[in-house]
Amino acid sequence: MRASLPSAPTSAVTSSLTAPATSPDIVQVKRGNSAVRQRSTASLQALLRLLSPFLLLVLWEALSRSSLLDPRFFPPPTEIAQTGWQMVQSGALWDSVRHSLYRVFGGYALGAVLGGAAGLLLGLSPWLRALLEPWLLVTYPVPKLAIYPLLVLLVGLGDPPIIILLAIAVFYIVALNAIAGVLSIKPVILDVGRDCNASFFQSVWTIALPAAMPHLLTGLEVSLGIAYIVLIAAEFVGAERGLGSVIWSSWQLFDVAPMYVAITTVSVMGYLSVIGLRALGNWLMPWRSQR
Repeated sequence: MRASLPSAPTSAVTSSLTAPATSPDIVQVKRGNSAVRQRSTASLQALLRLLSPFLLLVLWEALSRSSLLDPRFFPPPTEIAQTGWQMVQSGALWDSVRHSLYRVFGGYALGAVLGGAAGLLLGLSPWLRALLEPWLLVTYPVPKLAIYPLLVLLVGLGDPPIIILLAIAVFYIVALNAIAGVLSIKPVILDVGRDCNASFFQSVWTIALPAAMPHLLTGLEVSLGIAYIVLIAAEFVGAERGLGSVIWSSWQLFDVAPMYVAITTVSVMGYLSVIGLRALGNWLMPWRSQR
């Protein structure tokens, strides 16, 4: 008798013969096409992001010229630009910008320094945090504009009450973010400083401040936007010069074109301020800009 050899299943043989061979070149081509498609999509999205504001202005211009938008409340952008150029030539716009910048950066710098120092101290000292943090949390929700009349009674009219009001608004945000940054430090890092007999100032300067820097910069950026909001609101009633005063007087005179010029100027100022603050943050933390 002859021994019979085991035979492979017919379906397996057929599938192995008919299965198409996968070529590495085809896979590379597919991956290359996908990469090209992704770059093309990213370029189109960047172009759309660049053109989107201009498309909005063109649409606004067309709707206002066709009276689909009431030109009394929404004048054409070309008319707003013409009004802005007239304000630049007369010096009125620069005078308003100068007064607003003086107030916002004076109050912002004062509030940022005090808030950062207070946040670092409260974060490092459990006793100070237990004593003062409840007061910080209780008074934080109070609308800052509500204390403006009290500041006027204490220091009088003019720039001082506005600057102090801005400093108070900035102080809370920076301080709370600084406290959160210090509390996020691993206790072992602080223990190493104590074991090396580091003084309190050395612990703040070499450990707490660098470790809390991301939280601190976040608080500085958020408080910068709040400072501009509080500035314009305070200038509505407490200043004769400034961008907020321009907006308020334009509303009273029912001349909305200067109001749009002032609003646009505030937006540009805030944008440039944030860009500068982020550049400062990348300089202080170079590792963050490399990610």
